Amino acid sequence: MTATIPRLWLYRPVGFLIGILLRLLGGVRSVGLENLPRSGAVILVANHYTLADPLVAGFATCWRIGRVVHMVSKVEVRGWPLIGWLGTQGGVIYVNRQVGDLGAQRKALAVLAAGRALLIFPEGTRSLSGALIAARNGAALLAMRSGAPIVPLAITGTEGMLSWRAVFGPRPRATVRIGQPFSLSHRPDGPIDRVELVEGTTRLMREVAALLPPAQRGVHG
Repeated sequence: MTATIPRLWLYRPVGFLIGILLRLLGGVRSVGLENLPRSGAVILVANHYTLADPLVAGFATCWRIGRVVHMVSKVEVRGWPLIGWLGTQGGVIYVNRQVGDLGAQRKALAVLAAGRALLIFPEGTRSLSGALIAARNGAALLAMRSGAPIVPLAITGTEGMLSWRAVFGPRPRATVRIGQPFSLSHRPDGPIDRVELVEGTTRLMREVAALLPPAQRGVHG
């Protein structure tokens, strides 16, 4: 069954408003923007430790070079007032983390087949300590099925960015470091050996860890 690519009706107006919000909250710095492909399928993988991370990662990468990026988010966000609806209209792919969500997987592969960018947080949830935690294999699976290159991202400085302190107190400045693209083995058909899948996940998380300060590298240090 062919999956439908998520709609993008509100992607640009919402992105414009997010940019204004982030500037008010301290701004976002992009380091290594030249490493991000200007066209073609690409999977961005990043660490995740605050609620601001998806906004910061999308704005600091694809938005700045005029590319559309589809984010992968937990299905619970779809039920959040206004935010869930905006995400649905802005290209977000919602995934049920409790089961093997084949529908979300098909949508993600359709996005990549259309030559678009996909942003994934492989840990699948926020790290309460700020350091990397064990990752799920979804990003590696999509990379191997699609053959799309992976670009690692390291997010720092988003602590407290969405708090009142950021509005009325000293404003933090977030930074997104963008690493060199790399690829995993292309496995378009047939079963993928679990060992190879785990190795792919380990590789992409180590690429993210290499861009982070030592204190944030966690289990992938």
